[in-house]
Amino acid sequence: MPPWSAYVEYKATHASPDVYGELFDALIEHSPGVGPAPNGNLSLRLMIQADTALDAASEAVAIADSALHKIDLSPTLIGIEVVTEAELDRRQDEPCIPELAGIAEAADILGVHKQQVDRLVGRGDLQPVQTLAAGPVFAAKALRSYGEKRQSRRIGRPVADLGLSPIERDLLNLLATASTEPKASTGSHLTETDQLIAEVYSDSRVRLRLGSDTSPLSDALTTLSQHKLVRIRRLTLAEKATGDPDDAVVTLLAKGHRHASSDLYKAGTD
Repeated sequence: MPPWSAYVEYKATHASPDVYGELFDALIEHSPGVGPAPNGNLSLRLMIQADTALDAASEAVAIADSALHKIDLSPTLIGIEVVTEAELDRRQDEPCIPELAGIAEAADILGVHKQQVDRLVGRGDLQPVQTLAAGPVFAAKALRSYGEKRQSRRIGRPVADLGLSPIERDLLNLLATASTEPKASTGSHLTETDQLIAEVYSDSRVRLRLGSDTSPLSDALTTLSQHKLVRIRRLTLAEKATGDPDDAVVTLLAKGHRHASSDLYKAGTD
């Protein structure tokens, strides 16, 4: 039977440390996590062996209720979530703090001017997670999702010719296919294509080997950035320790996705 991770929450605020300790001891066979939920309720996480998620949920509630009964507690069950062990590991590997964006970063992600971001917020199309004295703060993931929906609504509209050079078109196509086909053919104007990408991150981000700042690749990337097709950032200190410090992290923006998918900007066309 596969292992499942079950999160069980009870309506029982202000439980004492002694209660948590007794529950931990009672549930020790299930690798428990015991403590207050963010809302103050009592929460338990148990590892359960079961054939299905439904079986795991039933087993987890039965085990948790039994442990609570042993210490003379009978709080109301208010929720349970069951996920595979692999899914739990994936969630724990995610950053605790999500990627955030201000007005300038939001404009880059969406491929629009900062004034347009203000208009989108005013119309209610964009919802900041917080508004500070310096301006609104957005979740970058939500911005990318909005950008994809906005792009899909524009399918069928003609894409303007930005006058990209062959190497700029090839680079745009490389970035567009990197997350699904890291070694896909992108045309004849980029040399050693399979050596250009050092790492593929999530959310359309790629670590790119640039070489010198005066290389043709750097020039092409700068042009794509000026057209708001991509966003470029230098490496963090941690990233510099794992490869060439001259690499850059490049994000393909919503506008870049749209242009890359257009026949006008298919790689290899002169």
